[in-house]
Formats: sequence, structure tokens, C-alpha cells
Amino acid sequence: MKLRTRIALIAGAVIFLFTMISDVAIFRICRRTLLDQALSEGVQESREIFNAFDEYIGQMDSTLSREQVDSFFKSRRDDYTIVLRGDRRIKEEWYNKTILTPEILAEQNDHFVENFYYFSYFAAGRRLLIYHGGSRSNFSLYHICDVTDVYLRIYSLGLEMALISLGVVTAAFLVMFFIVRQSLLPLQSLSDGARSIAAGAYDRRVQEKRKDEIGSLGRDFNRMAEAIEGHIREVEESEEKKTLFMGSLTHELKTPLTAISGYAQTIRSVKLPENDRDEALRYIHEESRRLDRLSKKMMRLLELEENAELLFETVSVRDLFEGAVRTCAAAAKEKGVILEIGDCPGEVKADKDLMTEVLVNLIDNAVKASNQGDTVQLYTEHGCIVVEDNGCGIPSEEIHRITEPFYMVDKSRSRKSGGAGLGLALTAMILKRHGMALSVESEIGQGTKISIFTIS
Repeated sequence: MKLRTRIALIAGAVIFLFTMISDVAIFRICRRTLLDQALSEGVQESREIFNAFDEYIGQMDSTLSREQVDSFFKSRRDDYTIVLRGDRRIKEEWYNKTILTPEILAEQNDHFVENFYYFSYFAAGRRLLIYHGGSRSNFSLYHICDVTDVYLRIYSLGLEMALISLGVVTAAFLVMFFIVRQSLLPLQSLSDGARSIAAGAYDRRVQEKRKDEIGSLGRDFNRMAEAIEGHIREVEESEEKKTLFMGSLTHELKTPLTAISGYAQTIRSVKLPENDRDEALRYIHEESRRLDRLSKKMMRLLELEENAELLFETVSVRDLFEGAVRTCAAAAKEKGVILEIGDCPGEVKADKDLMTEVLVNLIDNAVKASNQGDTVQLYTEHGCIVVEDNGCGIPSEEIHRITEPFYMVDKSRSRKSGGAGLGLALTAMILKRHGMALSVESEIGQGTKISIFTIS
């Protein structure tokens, strides 16, 4: 059973219950009122008849006959009064035009109202109220009031009330069903939206027209759908990046492995001159070292991708520069490039080892892009950490891609220097975990200025 039908049925049952309770209460009040009115009218009518008969008896002598009693009631056209005479045990009928006998009258249980005794009797399909009282000369009078019409009116009233209540309950049920159906329509939309999202339509949204709790539920549903869509998009982008990453890694590994395998096979199967043999071994050694660096950087990228926990501490910028310069000093000296630390006040809150690795990558790229005698400057400016060189520069159309894994601006120079295109990708990921980013300014032949700034 649908929720709207269940709610409508419950509401209809509650309305029916309270309607019946009110109907019963009203019916009982009306029934009591009508019966009390009929009873009161019967008392008044009986009192008039009994008083008139007492006066009639008072005008007669003690030799009152049956014919005189009969004449009295016939003159009043009264066929609903019974006159009995005698003591309690033996009573004679003096006037009786009804089917009631003294025995029947004697068997009834009396009730008392307004100085009159009465009882109710059902005969020949009619409901009767019979009032009785004593009179002079040992007479007992019974007056019959037919209240069948009163009871019929009561039954008719009860039937009318039941029909009206049934109509009200039916109308209330239909109205309630319509209201509940209209109120729950957004839930059907939510259900359809949920099924659509489950089927893969993550861009599905529901309308937010209402301002009540169901409207609030719709807004929450849309926020949930947006969060799911964003998460799915992130997962898809992550999977796509990983696929591209593995493809690029496979490509990067293929070339040196092929060369290493080729040189090793040549050394095993061909007797080479000493110089050629040393050259082959040197190449194998260099490519092996490059593969080692490549694998370490790849592992570092994967660790950061998995949100490995970082150890943040407050460290001075100068300490970071000095640590990075010590690491890169040998490579810079070999190429004849000067590393110069300028004005660098201030401190940063960072993982010291990772931030040193960021500077090492930037300095290493600057050294590779510089010529003999050039200077790589390290300093701070407007709260940014800056690494600047006056080397070959980066084309403007390439700047936005330099942080992509395995991307190299000058592939021949990068491979010759042992690069794999992972340094800046690793740098960008480390900075992202620190709430920082790179800003690159570069001109061909003029050099490159890379600034590290905090994302606000």
C-alpha cells in the first residue's frame, strides 16, 4: 500500500471515529430531548383527562354506572383511556377500547415522572407510553399515548446523521487523499531522482519550489547529488590521471630499459673495444640511476596522492634555502651555475623535508635551464618564496602544463640531464597539501621566475 493511501486511510479512520463519537453524543441528546418532550406531553394530556374524570365523578352520586363512565369517554371521543375498578388484586374493566387487559397492565414495571406512574409497552408494531393513577371511588385510570412517531423520528434522525457522517467522512477521505497526494508528489520526484542517480545520471536534480520540510528535503537531496557528482567526477579524473600516469610511466621506462637490455646483450655477445665497453657500462649505469630516481619520485607521488600524513612545523625560509642549496651544490658546481641566497626573512609552517624537496626540484630545474656562469637567485618577495634564473625560459603556451607528470618542455635536454618530467608534478602536489601553489613568470631567453604563495 502506498504511503499516501495509508495516510489518507488513517486520517479517514480518525475522522470517522470522532464523527461517530460526536454523532452518538448528539443522537443521545436528541433522543433524550424528544422522549422527554413526548413524556411531558403525555403527562399533561393524562393529567387533563384524569382531572376531568375526577370532576365528573364528583358531580355524580355513589351509584355511578358503567354506562355513565362509557358515556363520559364517548363524549370526549377518547378510546385511549382504560378505567378499572376494584382493589389491588381484583379489578373490573369499566371502560376499555384497547387490546390491553388488566392482567397485562398489572405485570408492567412502573416508572415515576411528575407525580405520575408510567410504563412503556410495545404492541402491534406500535410503541406506547401508558400513564396511570388512582381516582375517586376506587377507580384506576390508564391513559395510552402512542409515541411510535417519536421513535420513528428518532430512527430517521439517526439514519440521517449516519448518512451525513458517511458523506462527510467520504468527502474528507477524498480531500485528504488529494492533499496528501499533492504533498507527497515531491517524494515521488525524489524517488525518481534517486533511481536516476543509481542508474548513473549524476546530473539529475529535483525542483525546489516548496518552502516546507519536503522542500528542505529536496534541497538536501540536491546538495547530496551535487556532492556525489563532484565525488564521482573526482574519482573519474583521478582514475584518468592514474591511467595517463601509468601510460606515461610505461613509456618512460620502455626507452631506458630497451637501451639497457640492448647494451647488456651486446656486452655479453660481442667482444667490444675497451672504450666502447666502458661507454656501454657508463650508459647502463646512468640509465639505471635515472630509473631509480624515477621510481622514487613515482612512489612519492603515490604517497601524496593517498593523502599520507604530513608533519608540520614552523621553519625559517633561510633554513629551507640553505638545506636545498647543500643538496644541489654539487650539480650546480659541475655545470658552473652559482646559487645565491638573497633577502629571505620570515617563517613558514610546513613539512620541512617535503618543502626542502620542493626547493630542490625548483633549483634543479633552474640549474638545468641555466648556462655556465649564470646565477640562480633564492629570496622572498611580498610573502612569496622565489626561485629565479636567467636561463632559457619557458614558452608561454607551455607554462600551464609544466606541472603535469612526465611533461618536459625540452625533452632532449631533460633526458640528457636525467630528468623524467616528475619533479614539478611532485612539487605541485606537495604544495597543494600545504595549501600553497606555484606562480610562473617566464620569457624565452630571459629566464624564469617561480614564486610559491599561500592560497587564501
